[in-house]
Order: sequence, then C-alpha cells, then structure tokens
Amino acid sequence: MCTPRRSALTMPDGPNETSPDPAPAGKVDRSMSFQLLLLLAAIAAFVGLAGLRIFRVRTHRDAPGGLWRIGFVAAFLLVPPVVLYVVAAPKSGPGTGDLLGAVALYVLVSALLWLLTWIAALLAARFAPIERRPMLLLALVGRDTSSLVAFDPPMTGALSSDVQRVEELNAAFPRGPAFIGQASLPGFRSTWDALDSATSALEGDIAEQRRLGLGVAERAIATASDARGRLDSLRRDAVAMGQAWAV
Repeated sequence: MCTPRRSALTMPDGPNETSPDPAPAGKVDRSMSFQLLLLLAAIAAFVGLAGLRIFRVRTHRDAPGGLWRIGFVAAFLLVPPVVLYVVAAPKSGPGTGDLLGAVALYVLVSALLWLLTWIAALLAARFAPIERRPMLLLALVGRDTSSLVAFDPPMTGALSSDVQRVEELNAAFPRGPAFIGQASLPGFRSTWDALDSATSALEGDIAEQRRLGLGVAERAIATASDARGRLDSLRRDAVAMGQAWAV
C-alpha cells in the first residue's frame, strides 16, 4: 500500500521561527496610553500656565527673571514627563519606553503647543474683540500686545480716571500765547502742583502696566507726555522769574 506523499506546501510543525509572534495588545495599548498621557499633560501644563499669567497680573506680581526664569522653564519641561514616566510608563515587554524618550516626546509636544499658542495670539491680536484682546493675549503669550500685530489697547479703569484727571487739570493752563505768562499769575503754584501730582500718578500707572507686561493705550501715553512737557516748560518760566521753589 502506497503512503501518500506530503505536500510541499504543507507548513512545518511547531512555531514559525521566521515570523515572530505579534506583540500582546495590552502592551501596545499601554504604550499608546502613555504617549496620550504625555500629550494631555502638556496641554494641561499650557492651560495652567495661562491661568498663572492671569493670576500674576491681577495680583501685581513680577514675572520670574534670570535664574528663576531658567529654573521655571526647566521644571515646566522636565518635571511632568519624569513624573509620568515613574508613575505610568510601561516597564517591560513590547512598547517599553525610556526616560530620555519620554522627555524628548514631551519637549517636542510642548514646542508644537508653543507654536500653536503664538499663531492663536497673532489671530487674536488681529481679529478678537478689542475689549477681550488684552486678556486673550495675556493668557496665550504672557503680554497683551504683539510685536508683530500692533494695536492700541483699551484703557483700564485706573488709567481712564487718571487720564481724565490730568486732562481736567491741564486745561487750567491755556494753550497759545497766553501760556507764556502763566507762571506770574496768582495761584500758579497750587495749580502746577495739582497737575504735577496727577501726572505723576498717571506715569506711575503706565509704568506699572508695562512692568506687568501689559500694553498701554496711546491716549494715556500722549496725555502724560503732553502734561509733563507743559509742566517742565512752566517750571522753567518760574525759574526765570526767580521763584525759589522751582529751582
């Protein structure tokens, strides 16, 4: 009796050594979940940074500078991926990552998010409603003006009242030829002092806005500059008339 021949196409018994077994689905899923977790952590960090910027300005705190700024940026980029790697990264099997790879991926995602926030800031500086524009830019890039898309920020409540006060006091000194003889009139000193005090307050508020990284309305700057120039001119006239207080 003839033994049937074994077909040449028959697969050999046992495991196929040339085709490794696919990675377990659970291992790959854990790896993908860790990468997604890094992405979500970077997004949450940028949202938290936006809130921190707004809190800093509303509490009149300075932005970190020098070594503090370098330390903050380093912590912002390194602490989240290191913590997530220790807590949530798969430690063995296919899809296992390394700490350096996790940090590199997080930094790359952060760089892309930083680029997207600047694009959003440029769009906000051009198209957002003027009353909401400063707060949007403050949250996105840490300042309410853009060096690429210039605009005139609205005046805050403090600046608005300062400008109104300076304009009212500045109107006490007429413009034109009558301005020249003001230093010799009765009550000049008290009027000059009142305008000087109001102008100093306005200048102080402008300086505070700039210190916090906020834009300043052009009207406020122009009002302060005009008043200070007229005060200096009047003081020179008082010196020429021999008034000791102006020296």
